[in-house]
Amino acid sequence: MNRLKNAMRFFFTAVLLTWMILPTSAQDKKESTYVLITNVNVWDGTSDKTKEADVLIENNKISKVGKNIKAPEGAVVIDGKGGYVTPGLIDMHQHLMLNGGTSAGSYDWDAYAQGAHATRAAEYLLLQGFTTIRDIAGNSLSLKRAVNSGKLPGPRIYSSGGAIGPTGSHTDWGSYNDGPGQPNYQTMVRNAMVGDGRAEWLKLCRWNFKSGADFIKVMSGGGVASVFDPIDLNSPSLEEMKTAVQVADEYGGYVAIHGYTDAAYNKSLDAGVKSFEHGFLISEETVKRMAEEGVWWSWQPYGSYNTFGMGNFPDWFTDDMREKGALVAEGSVKVPKWMKKYGVKTFTGSDMFGWDNWHNAIVNVAYPVDIPGLDYNSVDCLMMATSNAGQALLELSAPSRNPFKGAKLGVIEEGAWADLLIWSKDPTQDVKIILEQDNLLFIMKDGDAYKNVLVDPTDESYRGPLKPRGYNWMESHGESGKHWH
Repeated sequence: MNRLKNAMRFFFTAVLLTWMILPTSAQDKKESTYVLITNVNVWDGTSDKTKEADVLIENNKISKVGKNIKAPEGAVVIDGKGGYVTPGLIDMHQHLMLNGGTSAGSYDWDAYAQGAHATRAAEYLLLQGFTTIRDIAGNSLSLKRAVNSGKLPGPRIYSSGGAIGPTGSHTDWGSYNDGPGQPNYQTMVRNAMVGDGRAEWLKLCRWNFKSGADFIKVMSGGGVASVFDPIDLNSPSLEEMKTAVQVADEYGGYVAIHGYTDAAYNKSLDAGVKSFEHGFLISEETVKRMAEEGVWWSWQPYGSYNTFGMGNFPDWFTDDMREKGALVAEGSVKVPKWMKKYGVKTFTGSDMFGWDNWHNAIVNVAYPVDIPGLDYNSVDCLMMATSNAGQALLELSAPSRNPFKGAKLGVIEEGAWADLLIWSKDPTQDVKIILEQDNLLFIMKDGDAYKNVLVDPTDESYRGPLKPRGYNWMESHGESGKHWH
C-alpha cells in the first residue's frame, strides 16, 4: 500500500512540475490571431500629422506600426483604401444611467428600463467611435462589468458609481417633500448618494470602491441641472472633501469633482483632488494654481457654449436651471483660453445623458474649433479626446484600480490596446469630418471589429453603419439622422 501511495505521489508531483516548467504546454497555450491593416495613413494620437504605415494587431494589442509589414501566417488583412487611422475616441464625462435627467424614475420608468436605455446608449456611443468612456455619476457598476467582460457591446467603461454630495447639494435629487435622510428613487438605485459628515462620507466612498468603482465623483459645489442647489453653493465641507480623497488614496483611485466656482475648485485643491470638471466661473488665479499643481481639467465645450450659451437647453430644464446655464455660458470662452495659456492638462468629456443628448457626444469632440476666439485646432481637439484622456486614465489611478492597466489607451503605438478607427478623410486637417457618420469606415475595440464598411456588404466581415436599436433615430430626427448631430 505504501508503495502505491509513493508511486501516486511521484506521478502527480511529476505532472505538476511538468505543468510549471512548460507554461506553453497545450493546456494553456493559445494561438495568436493577427489582423494587418494596410494602405492607410496613421495618426498616432500625439503627432501633428499622419504618416503612411501599416498596423499589425496581435490578439487585442497593437504589435507593430510601420511600412511594408509582412502579414503573419493566417493573418486577416484589411485594405484601408487610403483611409486615416486614429486611436479610438475617449469621452471622459458620460452619464449612461441618467436618461431623462435627474428627475428620471419619478414618472416614466424604473431602474430596469433605465438599464435597458443605458445598454443601448453604450452600444450607440461605441458605434459613434468612442472605444472608452468615463461614466461619471450613475450606478453603472454592473453595466461596466458586463461590457468590460465582453457580455454586452459598448466602449470600455470606467465608472464612478453614484456621485456623492451632502444634503441639498448637486446629488440631492429628491422632492421638496422628502424628510431628512429619506431615500428617493435616485438614491435607492444609487445613481446619487447623499451623506453628511465624515462618518457618512467614509461609508459612502468605501461602499463605492467595494462595489467596483474606479474613482469617486464628488459634487464640490452647486450645479446647473438640479433643483435645490444654487450654482455658488459652497458645500460639502473641506473635511468631507478630504475624507473622499483619503478613501480614494486607500483604494488606489482618485476623486473627480463637479464644480463651477473658485470656492469649489480651491477647496478641492486644498483637499488633494486631481481631476476637475466644468469650472466655467473660476478666476485666472485659480487656473494658474491648477497648472502649478499639475491637475487635470475636463472640458465640456459643446454643453457650455452651445447648450448653455445658445439656449439649447433640454426640454426638462426648469427656468432656474436655464438661468444657471446662462451664467456658465459667460465663462465658456475665457476659461478655456486660460487653461491653454497656462498649460493645464486638459481632456474633453461631453456630459451627455439621454436620447436628446447622446448624439452630441461626437459633436463635443470637434466643437472647440467652432467657439469664437479660441486657439484650438483639429489636432488639439483629437488629442483631448484620445492621448490626453488616455494619459489621465493611466496617471490618476494606481495599477490595482485601473481595469485596463495592461496597455495604453488613446494612442496608436506598439503595445497599446487595439482600439482604433479608420476614416475616409483626414480628421487632423479638419476634425469636423468626424461629424458625418459615413466618413467612419471601421471601428475596432480590443481587437474586435464593430463596424467595417471597407468590404462588400456580402462579405462575412462586413459590419454595417450606425443603427441604434431600441430607439427610432431617423423617425425622431428626420434628415439630420444621417449625421451625428
